[in-house]
Amino acid sequence: MSKIRLCKKCGFILGTRPGLKEQDGVCQACINEDNKKNIDFKSRQTWLTQYIKDNKTNPTYDCIIAVSGGKDSTAIVYRLMKNHGVKNPLLVTVCDEFTSTQAGLHNRKNLGDTFGVDHIIFRCNPHDFKKHTKEDFENELHPLKWIERRLYEIPYEIAKAYNIKLVFFGENSAYEYGTSDQLDVFHSTLCDDDTKVIYFGAIYPYGNFDSLEIAKKCGFRDLNYYNEWQRNGISSFDSYTQIDSIGYLAHHWCKFVKFGFQRVTDMACRFVREGHLTREQALALIDENDWRLDGATKRDFCRTIEISEEYFDEVVEKHANKNLVYKDINGNWKRYKCK
Repeated sequence: MSKIRLCKKCGFILGTRPGLKEQDGVCQACINEDNKKNIDFKSRQTWLTQYIKDNKTNPTYDCIIAVSGGKDSTAIVYRLMKNHGVKNPLLVTVCDEFTSTQAGLHNRKNLGDTFGVDHIIFRCNPHDFKKHTKEDFENELHPLKWIERRLYEIPYEIAKAYNIKLVFFGENSAYEYGTSDQLDVFHSTLCDDDTKVIYFGAIYPYGNFDSLEIAKKCGFRDLNYYNEWQRNGISSFDSYTQIDSIGYLAHHWCKFVKFGFQRVTDMACRFVREGHLTREQALALIDENDWRLDGATKRDFCRTIEISEEYFDEVVEKHANKNLVYKDINGNWKRYKCK
């Protein structure tokens, strides 16, 4: 059993997330949140308005915005059109093969209805999706490795095909989750002279409730609106992130048995950094809920890639880091306590 260490500020588990930096017992994500106070976001926003104006290369579209339909992408479309002179963006959504929620379907449709823009819904070859998802699940317990790469590549490829220079994504996840200490505006690899991929989270300081407030004004609906899916473990405090499809969350849960944390830890610790929870409240939520795998999520994931739930358990057993997690008397994976 490994010694479990937790961030002194937010309670995030230290030393297990690949690439996570830390200083004196504080995770880099907390340090980065504090460092946002030293970034002149107003200047970045002024710069962006002129940069968009100077870099329109397609006669019809000002830019591409990669969107899921979620709260963050809804807020990005709103801000680009309201604050930065974007008149006609092309929206691009890359879908997975899991069962869509009613909220997810509504929110994707709502983007076109609310903003009056063109929207490409891109479905990857479903045979490729199932093949790669199953292989990456079996080999690495990292089931959505392939589709998450395609989420970035496809909008970039469409931009090339349409001769659109600017592509917008949401948060700079490396900065927000603490694997980088630099809040870069441009994507580190998906940029060249003809195409620039921009993190909108480097233009406006990212905050969950900030984007949620804007998105709801634009017609965004969360899971509670339809009362369709009470996600075991996370619904007690989050009904508005990662809500587009049901099986997707299995990807997050797989991190729990490998690294000792999953979605509840990610969100609870972010809420601490943003001032919405105390560290003690976050730790209580994590202890009570982070180990849970939602039943509907597991069923949908297995059905989609055509495996049995028993085989799912066998693969998990093979990859579980037993220095961090153990099976309790009911067969549930739990994380060892911090001592």
